[in-house]
Amino acid sequence: MIDDLDRLFDEGLPKGRKVLRFIKRAYDCGAQGLVNRSITDKLLLQSGLSFHIGTDDPTMRRIASWILTNYPSRSDELVARLWKRCGREDVKLIGLLLANIEGDAWCKMLELVDKALPIDLVLEMAEEIKRSGRPIPSASMLKEWNASKVQKQNVMLIASLDMRDEFVELVQSAPPGGELFERIRSRSLGA
Repeated sequence: MIDDLDRLFDEGLPKGRKVLRFIKRAYDCGAQGLVNRSITDKLLLQSGLSFHIGTDDPTMRRIASWILTNYPSRSDELVARLWKRCGREDVKLIGLLLANIEGDAWCKMLELVDKALPIDLVLEMAEEIKRSGRPIPSASMLKEWNASKVQKQNVMLIASLDMRDEFVELVQSAPPGGELFERIRSRSLGA
């Protein structure tokens, strides 16, 4: 059975600035946007993101899979364009793409995320990369990414996904964050 997303995919991925409109139309396929609208409007005001549609995970995975299958050579370009626009779904799609393209996904993530994002999005990106079979980097590699407060906090979140003795100093020395961030830190150090 062909749905709205399949019909959109039949158009093919456009080039240039049209690609961002196309991807946003893909996020809107399905009823999830209508169901989540009142919640997403409230979350958007607090997040600092350009939009939050409320696209469900299966739809996000279908979009990423379609891009990776049919347009793998455009993934890096898409990541850059999506990051510049920086909607909630854009960041989720970036995580899915980074987890499945060649290269050091951890370095790409830490290099890209240069501003504060909702903690659940950063964790989602990191968990996607870990789920793709890429091991958590060593403490020495993660220490190289301690240039800014955001990077230090992101390094702490990555280390918390597979807490080892070598990560204790990174977790302890990360700059303070919000309530959820501090609970993650506390749980990691208590493990």
